[in-house]
Amino acid sequence: MERRYDLDWLRVIAFALLMLFHTGMLFSTWDWHVKNFETSEAFDFVMRFLHQWRMPLLFFISGSAVWFAMERYSSWRFFLERHKRLLLPLVFGMLVVIPPQVYCERLYHRGQFDSFWDFYRTVFTLGTYPEGNLSWHHLWYVPYIWTFSMLMLPVFLWLRSSRGRGVLARVHGWLQRPWALFLVFVPAAICDILLRPFWPSDQNNLLADWGNFTHKLTFFVIGFVLASGKGVSDTLAAHRGKFLAAAVGAFAMLQYIWSADVYFANQAIIGYRALANFNTWMWILAALGLGRRYLSFNHPFLRRANEAVYPFYILHQTVILLLGYYLVFLNWSIPLKFLAVVTGTFAITWALYALVIQRWNPLRIVFGLKWRRAATPEGSGGPPLIPELMPAEPVQSASGASHKLTLLAPLAGLGLSLLTSCSGREHGRLEIHSFQAPSVSRNALGITYRQFMAVYLPPSYGDSKRRFPVLYWLPNFKTDLWRYTGGAYQGFRLKQAMDRQIRLGAVQEMIVVVPNTAHWLGGGYDRNSPLAGNWEDYVAVDVVRYVDSHFRTLCAAEARGLTGHGTAGKGALELALKHPDIFGSVYALSPSLFDHEGLRDCGMLDERQIAAFKTCVTRWSAMDEPARLREFRDYVQVRLNSPSRLRFFEGFNIAYAAAVAPDLDLPFPHIAYPGAENGAEKNAAILRQFESGFGGWEEKLSDYLAKGRSLHSITIEYGRNDEYAWLRRGAEHVSALMKSMRIENTLVVHEGSHESMLGRRLETAMLPTISRALEGE
Repeated sequence: MERRYDLDWLRVIAFALLMLFHTGMLFSTWDWHVKNFETSEAFDFVMRFLHQWRMPLLFFISGSAVWFAMERYSSWRFFLERHKRLLLPLVFGMLVVIPPQVYCERLYHRGQFDSFWDFYRTVFTLGTYPEGNLSWHHLWYVPYIWTFSMLMLPVFLWLRSSRGRGVLARVHGWLQRPWALFLVFVPAAICDILLRPFWPSDQNNLLADWGNFTHKLTFFVIGFVLASGKGVSDTLAAHRGKFLAAAVGAFAMLQYIWSADVYFANQAIIGYRALANFNTWMWILAALGLGRRYLSFNHPFLRRANEAVYPFYILHQTVILLLGYYLVFLNWSIPLKFLAVVTGTFAITWALYALVIQRWNPLRIVFGLKWRRAATPEGSGGPPLIPELMPAEPVQSASGASHKLTLLAPLAGLGLSLLTSCSGREHGRLEIHSFQAPSVSRNALGITYRQFMAVYLPPSYGDSKRRFPVLYWLPNFKTDLWRYTGGAYQGFRLKQAMDRQIRLGAVQEMIVVVPNTAHWLGGGYDRNSPLAGNWEDYVAVDVVRYVDSHFRTLCAAEARGLTGHGTAGKGALELALKHPDIFGSVYALSPSLFDHEGLRDCGMLDERQIAAFKTCVTRWSAMDEPARLREFRDYVQVRLNSPSRLRFFEGFNIAYAAAVAPDLDLPFPHIAYPGAENGAEKNAAILRQFESGFGGWEEKLSDYLAKGRSLHSITIEYGRNDEYAWLRRGAEHVSALMKSMRIENTLVVHEGSHESMLGRRLETAMLPTISRALEGE
């Protein structure tokens, strides 16, 4: 049987691209486990291109590998090998390789643990990801391949029978017509069109993502069917140019649709999905044709790479996230960080493979390799089962100039294109600073006082001695800084937006500071609390003092602005009213404000949730201090990590209670809730505390007027279609109340919802308004 070296090469190349793809996720504007604070749209373009066909190609090659594996093994041996080579590495990966990834992710998102081992216990106690910490992360591909293999085994056995081979021969004869190969996208398109409406996102959840499951299954099955068709491979090679041209054309059409943002229209969704699947298959067919023409040769590198691919696949994302977690906080350029992660990942993974895994048989088994006998030459144990298993042949010398290809050229070319694409000159500068915040250190929950901030410095900062006004931008509840600096809000990126608005003359040159306000409890609501820490003082004292001492700022209230969105919009408004001697202007976007009915309508005092929490308090009271703190952290974090809005708001409400109703005389965690056991008078006092967080504006505005110093500009903005009705009413109530007390303010209403127009509003409304209000040098 002819060995398909072209498939070997494509397999190695595909997994190499996977490593580059996952490194690129650190720097693209797409959400991921860990993110660099500055991102590049150039990565988005390259990764969107790769994302269309990289995993479908691997599923296709995996299906092809099953054909060759069943040629080599009996059905029973094949069954056993699939379990050994897939399930054993999966279990090992989930227990050993993946936990460091999740640990870095939780720390990055301000989760808190006593140590890695404190985190590791939660892998077994908190359930599955994303609420819990047991996950297969990037290894999702392995259970899919195992399930596909077991599910389709009866069908594959029949296709290998004499009768089935006859059917395959007729299919191959039909597919040797080039026009027929252009229709191979139809099964995937049908699955997409029929099932994606019910499972719209690729969650890689084996048991609850049937749209993704059936879609990937079509590539796996077609890969099996085409594997034995030599004539089909020759047809692919002969017409590779046509498939490549079709792929380029389809991708250009998709790129236009994405840039025009029109593909969500219901009437166009069927056509869009058909086009997307056609694009995917044309790239796969082009790759297969080019591979058959130019990569059908053996090489010593191929032999080594074939065995190393599976361990590299298992290890690479963990190494990327470990390196990325530390590198994203450094003030290096994107190209330098990208190069450091790529080279570091390759070097570390290769060292682990070559020095440890390859040499020790027990590790070879759990990484999907064969047991190496002492007399067997190094590297001759045969390629791993995933995603190919073909009989080994001796290494032969390559002949012809085209046969001297290695993977170094395509990988280096892709890396160079990424580095070049994102190395354009930027005018402003974004820096990450770490500092100690004494105000936060005073808390009863062990929240770390080591904090950080993102700082935008305007274009002329490095070329002059002038001083600049400062905008302090408070993040929303449990919101990472990169979402404001990296494009998560409808493409808004702080540095690019500021550079653009400065060039247009809509915004003066100013420093923008985004301090971290998130922690394992979610956030402190910019209030002082003995439980969660003094987050009001953190912003008004620690952050302002650090910025004024480390940057050339104008140290006057008239030159300081404050802004925020959601809970931070409320925090910005309240802080500005409390400290008009520190901040001169405020712009609150969709702020969490109560009117007189807000506390009742927001669902914060849900009796069922409070009863469940009080039951846990009783259980925690019997534990020692370290144990109950860990239990409380787990209780909150599993809710804040939940994709369920109901579960998330359970954690949100607990964090709110810790900020507004702390009582150190109560049992741990020292939070006061209303209840029959309190009595009427105490319940009334607790309700006033809960009201004071987002409400109590009559008293707050009276205190502001008593200070005798006015803010230069107050703007409150909300969306007419905001999904939180109490928030809309609250914004109107507070604005009207200010006007009745002769406090000048502007109420802005736009047509969006809570976040739907946020990216555009941040750049075109908030930044220019604050800029006009700030006094420059």
